[in-house]
Amino acid sequence: MRLLFVGYNLRSGGVQRALINTIKYLADSLNQHQIDLFLFSYEDEWAKEIPSHVNIIKSNYLLNLVATPFQVVLAKKNPIKIILRIILTILVRIIKPEKFFAYLFRRHNNFTGYDIAVSYFNDVSPYTFFNRGCNQFVTDFVEAKKKIAWIHSDPEKIGFYHDYCLKTYEKFDNVILVSEACRISFNRIVPELKDKTYVVYNLFPIEDIRDKAVAYQVSRENNKLQFITVARIDNKTKRIDRAIEVCKILNQNNIRDFKWIFIGDGPDLSKNRKLVKKYGVSHLVEFLGEKSNPFPYIASSDLFVLTSDYEGFPMVVGEAHILGVPVISTEYIAVNEQITDGKNGIIVSHNSSHIAQVLTNIIEDNARLHEMKDYLIKNPFSNSIAINQLSKVFELNDDRLG
Repeated sequence: MRLLFVGYNLRSGGVQRALINTIKYLADSLNQHQIDLFLFSYEDEWAKEIPSHVNIIKSNYLLNLVATPFQVVLAKKNPIKIILRIILTILVRIIKPEKFFAYLFRRHNNFTGYDIAVSYFNDVSPYTFFNRGCNQFVTDFVEAKKKIAWIHSDPEKIGFYHDYCLKTYEKFDNVILVSEACRISFNRIVPELKDKTYVVYNLFPIEDIRDKAVAYQVSRENNKLQFITVARIDNKTKRIDRAIEVCKILNQNNIRDFKWIFIGDGPDLSKNRKLVKKYGVSHLVEFLGEKSNPFPYIASSDLFVLTSDYEGFPMVVGEAHILGVPVISTEYIAVNEQITDGKNGIIVSHNSSHIAQVLTNIIEDNARLHEMKDYLIKNPFSNSIAINQLSKVFELNDDRLG
């Protein structure tokens, strides 16, 4: 079997992590078959985690530059690349994204003879100029017996609409959604394609996560509960500002027996640092920045807290559960597929006061926390459902693709 995965980049993020995990599993399971990975941007630290026998195909210079975040280009202080990136940013608006990316893709004309080609990154939204193109590349520039698209978000929340979905996804043989709730959402938008849709939960390298969790020791404040959030630091979707507002409410209510750790980088890191100072909660909050291995911090924490406005099937929830850490999470489309309320976590509303009240109850009475931790010990995380789902869609036992 010849497999091709097409991805935007391997910079930090849940989709990138899910891609790596999926390729690792398939590389181990299909060790006599060829797996190619085509990355638009390839100068990424996480690329080192791809198994050595997977063939990473690099993009051309311009496509790589387009798929590299502008803040990363700026940080390298190469004036030629900065000017060229600005020019490309203007051009994509003038000639429209589809024509712009088609021009870049035409320089890659050797993607033929595949059994399965996968567009792993859905476009962020129909309205973006960058952070897109995987679907277009697989449908228009790859020859394969079977083409699969992967959607990692709640389709309705990211602005998918009927005509866009029909035009984009009717070209694929299958459309994978990361949760049943996301599949229902997609089918509601474009019911004509419902027979093509499947659910495949994200895969997790369980033993690898547990090994990384003990790779080094992390210190924590004595006699205080430790909360942790690992996320892109942005206030549009992840709502880190909401978490800081929760800290403000707790502090005002004289609830201070905790420390909240934030791991990650993003566009609103500086803004949120200032918000911490404005609210006077510097003694309760610590931003640690990006960590290549955040698992020791998760494992040493009492609670993982997710405050997003919306998610698809967040990797961090599964990672926390693997490490025996309960999750307090705002409602998102697939929350009930990951969290059994009161068992392995608690589902809260998007209201900061409600989140603060739930955390207050746990801080003042640890009994519920211990019950959730015991539940996770007695009900360890498993990939069995995800593996069965993946095997079905990829027809791993089908001789036609062998």
